[in-house]
Amino acid sequence: MLEQHEVAAYLLERRLVGRRSIVSGQLRVADASSRNRNFRVSGEAGESYLLKQGIAADSAETLANEAALYRRLAVATSPLAARVPRFYGHDAQRGILILEWIAGGRDLHRRDGCSPTLAAALGRTLAALHGVAPDDEALRDDSPWVLSLHRPRLDALRYLSAASIELIKVIQEDDGFARGLDELRGGWRVEALVHRDVKWANCIAHAPQGGARRTRITLVDWEMAGWGDPALDVGSAFGEFLGHAPAPLALGGPVTGAHHGEGAARRSSALDPAVAAFWRAYVRARDLDERAASRLLVRAVGCAAARLVQSAYEDTQETARMTARTADRLQVARDMLLAPREAAAELLGIAP
Repeated sequence: MLEQHEVAAYLLERRLVGRRSIVSGQLRVADASSRNRNFRVSGEAGESYLLKQGIAADSAETLANEAALYRRLAVATSPLAARVPRFYGHDAQRGILILEWIAGGRDLHRRDGCSPTLAAALGRTLAALHGVAPDDEALRDDSPWVLSLHRPRLDALRYLSAASIELIKVIQEDDGFARGLDELRGGWRVEALVHRDVKWANCIAHAPQGGARRTRITLVDWEMAGWGDPALDVGSAFGEFLGHAPAPLALGGPVTGAHHGEGAARRSSALDPAVAAFWRAYVRARDLDERAASRLLVRAVGCAAARLVQSAYEDTQETARMTARTADRLQVARDMLLAPREAAAELLGIAP
């Protein structure tokens, strides 16, 4: 495992930083760890890197998958070349991925949310990604794990919190809810390259070269990427819009389920401009006709529901009981699965 004090020498050996940056004290190495052990590096000559080291049991495999994708997407002729970080190398022996750290960038996970300009940029980025059709390259193509959450293996129950088990029981006891997730899994399509982890933390807003305003989106963290259904990425974006709404959400009809929390409301109208800008930009960039766009929208709403289920599950991993917030997310997800067209209109402001 590369230690923080070893980073400068490691990059110098690979001629990615200069001695001048080190001697002058301009080279900065900061710990930026999250799920992986990461170091952020910046220097005086525009040097800006992210060193990513996996610490999980399957890290070597996921980093190799990510490196293969960066090599593919970073080709100058690729429409995605400007929408992914620059790739500087993969040290398979030491399990290190060297990428560009996007200087001046910030993710969309902030109080003022996602502006229509950035939402449209995200729509165009996902459209470019989904323009990459499957080929013979061996990438994962399985359906997302959350679609099987309500059907856990017996050995998995040993590692679930009491709140997680409670959440799974809520889904299992609701035939419509469980059936909706089963139908999403059964209808999984392998049509394009998908990111599989579109969340605001992985959407980095930054200014174009020579610009001052953040109007571009770069997607980061490609560990989970592979062949799959474009509806997953679009739905994940919808789920992020809904999950970061300024008010609780629910469809306009009566709520059901004993676990539903109090005080649910309709979506905030503040969502409308950003969601509409995202959807319009995506449909236009992919050149979808009305029928194809409508079919995709319905599937994407289902995937957005699954994303809310995943968020609700993540909330329960270290708690003893489900909270009202978690129950509300679960309720909205259920309603979206049962009535995707109504959800598209009422929650997202998009008419199928």
